[in-house]
Amino acid sequence: MTFVLRCDCLVRRTHHYGLDMNDVQIIRVEDPRCVAFEADGYVIVGESWGARLRLTEPPDLMKIRQAVTRAEESGITVQELPVEYADALYDLELANNADYPYTPATFQAPPERDAIRGLWHSGKRVFGALDGGVLVAAAVGQIVDGVGDNDFASVLKSHRGRGLGAAVAAASILTFAAEGVRVFSAGGAAVNAASLGLVQSMGFLVEERWRSYSRG
Repeated sequence: MTFVLRCDCLVRRTHHYGLDMNDVQIIRVEDPRCVAFEADGYVIVGESWGARLRLTEPPDLMKIRQAVTRAEESGITVQELPVEYADALYDLELANNADYPYTPATFQAPPERDAIRGLWHSGKRVFGALDGGVLVAAAVGQIVDGVGDNDFASVLKSHRGRGLGAAVAAASILTFAAEGVRVFSAGGAAVNAASLGLVQSMGFLVEERWRSYSRG
């Protein structure tokens, strides 16, 4: 499973996947402009969603903690990763990049080694699943204005279907919750049912749905 988490704004890039990104409009599905765009010949080239988890006070984290426990019981180590794992995260993202579903709102650029290392230097937090010391899953996020914001997460193809995406996402939630965070955000491409199912299993509720339009 691979998925990009979080994108809720108008995206402007030059060209990607045959699209002129200067002509792509990303708007919420309830926006009346959807009807106007479609009447003007625009077509939907991608759909995405945004979800939030709001914890109670004190937070009930049992279900989320179970995702980590299940992974650990299978012999996987789940932990926050220091910058020394930057090369391992680069290798993981390089292996997984082609599997990220593309929409204009959830585009995941091919990794660059310096940019991966820069995640730590920019204050982002990385949580990983290690199988015999090999990084096989990771989630990257940060606390923004008191909200736990997940950037992206991915699982090595050989280890998918084992709940490791849930485990690393849960590890980030547990860590941020211990630091006082009570609201978490996530988002992804509508075509990626696995990512939506994952966040919903942890109690996230979809609050936003977005459409990406381009001229037909």
